[in-house]
Amino acid sequence: MTVTPLWWLIALVAALAIVWLIAGISHGALRTGPWLRGFAVLALVAVIATQPALAATDEPAEAPAGLDVVLVIDRTTSMGAEDYDGDRPRMDGVAADVTELVSRLGAARYSAIVSDNEATQALPWTTDARAVTSLAQTVGWRDESYGTGSDIAAAEPLATQLLSDSAATRPEAHRLLVYLGDGEQTSPEAPSSFAPAAAYLDGALVLGYGTTEGGRMRTTPDSDEYVTRDGSPQISRIDEDNLRQIAAQLGGGYEHRTAPGVFASDLPAAAVAVSGDDAAGRSLAWIAAAAALLPLLWGLSVCVRHWRRSREDVR
Repeated sequence: MTVTPLWWLIALVAALAIVWLIAGISHGALRTGPWLRGFAVLALVAVIATQPALAATDEPAEAPAGLDVVLVIDRTTSMGAEDYDGDRPRMDGVAADVTELVSRLGAARYSAIVSDNEATQALPWTTDARAVTSLAQTVGWRDESYGTGSDIAAAEPLATQLLSDSAATRPEAHRLLVYLGDGEQTSPEAPSSFAPAAAYLDGALVLGYGTTEGGRMRTTPDSDEYVTRDGSPQISRIDEDNLRQIAAQLGGGYEHRTAPGVFASDLPAAAVAVSGDDAAGRSLAWIAAAAALLPLLWGLSVCVRHWRRSREDVR
């Protein structure tokens, strides 16, 4: 069994309290005040044994790496097109790249937006790397039957708001936006611009998925049926012009992703990833220990004086 430093402290304080009481009894020095102080010390030892702590928060006050990352993930039906790394869905590429991204960036604070018919914050700010990768692996794509036409810039207002909030609450942090999608605009309206988000960014990266030949789309991640119109399979193709335009609006770079692997683009330096599961509350046991030591030290000093007087009386 491993004995932690805290239990050594508990044992030490308890032993000192007991010695104090015994020494006081043997020298007839215990009156009501010392008795009360002795029991108070033992009560504080009991408090220390409970290991009181402030409740752990979901987020530390400041991410260790001083980096805030907003992920914008396209989850429209076209992201189910099977033309990534052979015949895998494009969303498999998103999952692989988010995992690679987190391993490269390491300790950072992440938030994720998913965009289909509308944009929503799928992951609030977190330093839990596993939560980020888990989202990317399970987010899937929108059921084709619920599609209303995709707008590649639907996430811009929400992304800008998240970045603005980050700048207000953590002005010293760096901010990075990563867009992951195929650039296919099926909404009849022209896409709006991501330029407003650029004002809050220190860097941006747009990752594109798909091929010019295109691929068929399964209706949902769990279905074997493909999207058809009038009995004919529908084909989705990457639109790299749109993706490059988003990168230009954000002041970042564009990279076409066709298979898992390292990024060609520069990213912030790596750091050790922080998992939310490892966060712990701040211990308050030291306060009880300090409170217990004060009467102990005073009581022991009294015992030492009595001991010295006894020796002088013997002489």
